[in-house]
Amino acid sequence: MKILASVHTFSFLIAALAVVTSPSSATAQSTLQTVQERGVLLAGVRFDLPPTGYLDLQGNHVGFGPDIAREFAKRLGVEVEFVQTTSKSRIPLLLNGQIDAEIGPTTPTKTRDEVIDFSYTYITDQGVIMVRKGDSVDPKDYFNSEVRVGGMQGSFFVDLWKESSPDANFIEYQEFPELVVALTQDKVDVVPIPAAQAYTVMEQYGDRADNLAVGGVFFQDSQAIGVRENDSDWRDWINWALQRMWADGTFQALYRKHFKIDPPFQMGDSGRLQPGFDKIAGENDPWHGDASD
Repeated sequence: MKILASVHTFSFLIAALAVVTSPSSATAQSTLQTVQERGVLLAGVRFDLPPTGYLDLQGNHVGFGPDIAREFAKRLGVEVEFVQTTSKSRIPLLLNGQIDAEIGPTTPTKTRDEVIDFSYTYITDQGVIMVRKGDSVDPKDYFNSEVRVGGMQGSFFVDLWKESSPDANFIEYQEFPELVVALTQDKVDVVPIPAAQAYTVMEQYGDRADNLAVGGVFFQDSQAIGVRENDSDWRDWINWALQRMWADGTFQALYRKHFKIDPPFQMGDSGRLQPGFDKIAGENDPWHGDASD
């Protein structure tokens, strides 16, 4: 019995050692190394959200996000493959490894930061309203439950609006063009939207936007590139690439190309208290929240 027990003990130790030394239990490889070995950067970008990312009439990927991704790929010495993201799918695609970075208009909220990490701020945009011509352009006039507010599923702007209008009647859509059509067809009364996106819509939709108007500012939004949690080598590389692009003027040129203004910020660390902070702090539960917020 003692010999059998010793054999069992020895076998257990060998099995435990195998688990400890197996490749699957080793520290996960950084996305930086994965991208370099693969030779392709899987860039999560929007297909429907100018000027951050969209398809032109020829089906080409255009916008600030795709151009940033192309610049990253060039500096990595790899190809780039564009993967469509939406407000709802962007975080799952990142967590599932289907994209290496989410290069879209994503605000680094506290609850999102619990499940993914973010680069430096690379877009700063004002939140404005889009309405039909002749309607009020003052956001405060729409802060009530009687107004039909149009929003994108999973969009941070839904929560931002509810900070000022908790009982807001939201009608949410999966694709941005559907949202614009809903406003033109009087299915919603107001659309909270980033300013650059609003003016791009006015320019690109042409006659289809004749009855639309851009209203006042209700929020200033900072956006960042999303990466998987605890992948410091990859996040550091992205932050360094953004700084290098800033230093040589590439970043500013791309920003002016797509947003029509110089970057209204300096590249580097930035932060602010997130919407809902007072409620969360009052509950003494700093980690409570939903990553879709």
